[in-house]
Amino acid sequence: MARTATQASPRLIALALPGIPESVPVARRRVRAALGFHGLGEFTEDAEVITSELVANAVQHACQDGTKTIGVILTHAGTPAAVTVAVSDCSPQVPVRRDTPAGGEQGRGLQIVEALSAHWGWRCGGGGKVVFAVLAREG
Repeated sequence: MARTATQASPRLIALALPGIPESVPVARRRVRAALGFHGLGEFTEDAEVITSELVANAVQHACQDGTKTIGVILTHAGTPAAVTVAVSDCSPQVPVRRDTPAGGEQGRGLQIVEALSAHWGWRCGGGGKVVFAVLAREG
């Protein structure tokens, strides 16, 4: 029996960006546009912040000279509704969530990611790592 419906890909966007600070706002805008295009606007604000933090971390810690690329993948799972932001880089260094004091101006990126996401984590991949955060719709 032939299938009458096609399954939509859970991948909303996949980007390869240069490992430079200017890639942070580019990634953020592309995530915002993809979520709006796919009718997932409720995730936009948190996904933009998470994308900014993860890409900025990759630029700072893995791509200091700007010659490496950073991957950004945005996926959607429909049941329950969730969006995952995943950022890959070439560094095998494990991301470290720091307990930075409230007045501290640096080192709070993963604290922010943790606060805005249902959960976050990392895995080895492609000679480096992938750091991801899952945003889930409150039911």
